[in-house]
Amino acid sequence: MRRLDNGHSVVFFVPQEISNKILARTSKIFPTSIDVSDVLSWAISETYVDIRRSMPLWAAQGKRFVEQSKLWAEVRSEGGFTMSKNQAEKFLEEESRSLDARYRPASRTDVTSFIQEGQSTDLDLIIERCRQFHNLEFNSATLQEEQERELSPEIEQERQVQKPALAAPATHVVHPDVLKFVSNGIPNLPSKGYKPAFEALRDTSAAAHLNVKQFPKDLLLTEDFSRTVKISGKSYISDAFQRPVQWILTSTACGDDNTVRYLMIVSPHEAQQLLPIIKRSKKVALHLYTPRPNLSFRALDGLDLYTVPAQTQPRIVPRYLVVQLNLFSGQLYLSSFQEYVEVCKFLGLAWNKTEDDYIVAADGFIVRGGSGTSVSIFKESPVKFLRVLLTKIRRNCEGIDKTHMGKILDGRLLRPSDFGEEEDI
Repeated sequence: MRRLDNGHSVVFFVPQEISNKILARTSKIFPTSIDVSDVLSWAISETYVDIRRSMPLWAAQGKRFVEQSKLWAEVRSEGGFTMSKNQAEKFLEEESRSLDARYRPASRTDVTSFIQEGQSTDLDLIIERCRQFHNLEFNSATLQEEQERELSPEIEQERQVQKPALAAPATHVVHPDVLKFVSNGIPNLPSKGYKPAFEALRDTSAAAHLNVKQFPKDLLLTEDFSRTVKISGKSYISDAFQRPVQWILTSTACGDDNTVRYLMIVSPHEAQQLLPIIKRSKKVALHLYTPRPNLSFRALDGLDLYTVPAQTQPRIVPRYLVVQLNLFSGQLYLSSFQEYVEVCKFLGLAWNKTEDDYIVAADGFIVRGGSGTSVSIFKESPVKFLRVLLTKIRRNCEGIDKTHMGKILDGRLLRPSDFGEEEDI
């Protein structure tokens, strides 16, 4: 603006908030127009306010410079600088204010209470400069905060999100074997249309910590659910391309009761395409499911939220299938202490204080039970596998330490009170 010449013009773009401040500064009432003199008046006044607010800090820095200059003059010699330990300690400043300095009533908070007159010419010039601004506060919280910020290092953190590599989406296909399962309710393994659910995690980073073949093969999922992108290259890691569990097919097979025999996870595309057949089926049913995100939501692992076709009586899902479904989908919260015991027994983790002849690893995995027998289907601890599955794959690297599963994987023992139940005496 200082180099404006003839033929130049200036346009001010003023937001509503600044416009209100300019009108308040010039004592004008909306909708009075704002001219150049109003903008300049407001800019000058804001500059003055900012300088006045910074004057106490400027005076403190000037006082520190004068005092340290005297110390440097004392240690200067012809050969350079010679400094003793006592002289070096004089450069130290107080890291925090004492209780007496913080709370003792003070009658004066002007510049003379902070800098004594007559000590040196430079300090007297600082005092004279401060007096030009009238009634500066040298005991304010703002000054102390600024000084403390100078002494303490400021740590800046910037989160960098690593996005997955570009990949072409896979083509949706409803396999004939899935159609047969919908028709008769009985799976036929091995099949190219579906497979055990945990085998779909073979390409994830979690599989480096456990052989997924050790998991039971009761829980199934379709190939269309597990295949989301076209695989290219030998170093393919599917962590970022895992589909969340949402739609589930259940089958009672040929049993007369209402107990589920088979449970199969399907993709949203398959659920849409198979919906007309499922509505007419007497063997299978389609259920809506999602893992429990927090304690304010009830568990949906009973598969009773939404069912097609509608059932007169809800289907009974065996607990061993519920445990596998919740672990695979990444559910972090349990409903009861009994469910906690079921999960620990399934994973081979200690859930109470074991006997002396039990050998328990640091992560809670029972290496050997009583009389040297194994208490788990796993040959090694599944804790690392589940930690990667629940945090990196299912929760996008969010912390799970305060959840039920997070505490279990940390090797902590839970009690009935952790589930709102009464303790046994």
